[in-house]
Amino acid sequence: MIDRPYVEKSAASGVRKISLLERDPGRYLARAILAGMYLSIIVFVYWSLAHNLHDSPFGKVISSAFFGVGLCIIVFTNAELFTSNNMYLAVSSAEGKTTWLQSVLLWTVCYAGNLIGAIIVALLLYGAGTLDALPLDHALYDGAAHKVHQGAFAIFIKGILANWIVCLAVRLALSMKEDIAKITIMITVVFIFLYLSFEHSIANMGTFSMSLFGNGSITAREAIFNLVFATAGNIVGGALFVGIPFRYINPAEIRGNGS
Repeated sequence: MIDRPYVEKSAASGVRKISLLERDPGRYLARAILAGMYLSIIVFVYWSLAHNLHDSPFGKVISSAFFGVGLCIIVFTNAELFTSNNMYLAVSSAEGKTTWLQSVLLWTVCYAGNLIGAIIVALLLYGAGTLDALPLDHALYDGAAHKVHQGAFAIFIKGILANWIVCLAVRLALSMKEDIAKITIMITVVFIFLYLSFEHSIANMGTFSMSLFGNGSITAREAIFNLVFATAGNIVGGALFVGIPFRYINPAEIRGNGS
């Protein structure tokens, strides 16, 4: 397989993202908000499945397998997800097609949009009475509490691992020709980070927002603590563990892959 074209495809995607942000920031922000909304509703389904299937030996397998649907929705609707953009912009910046300053700006806007989207979904679920109807021992509330009560270093490392896996899923999907193949690889690979309970900052935004608007025990300060270290880990995982190595092992002068 020739990997260089996929590096160029990723770099071109980074350029398009920067172009849209600079040309039409409102439209870019809307795409980021939608990504936060899509992922957050999937997060709620994930926690609901985890709770309802708690007594089943396959409960965690089923709930973890479902989560990849969120990434599929985001990819196929051209929404903007902070974590996958860590990879795309790292590639385009390493290629010299965009600057690192532009990358940081886009990550910041995208992150803000994802957060707004997560809060919107949490507010909708609150308004519908769905969150108030959850029992105090619901998996959503227990899961949020577990996430915020970890140590900073553990959250950071789990953040690296989470986005390393998510960006690998996106990277592999780039080389798939058929949509069904892209869907299959994304759902299969994303399953890994969910099943191993790693820390994805945008998914956590949805979890924490729902817990805070509902009957969860966490505080906003605890949620921010987790997000700071999970986000830092996600950047490292996406940019340093996938984006930059992806470009480094496939430079412009090498057109084939090694043995």
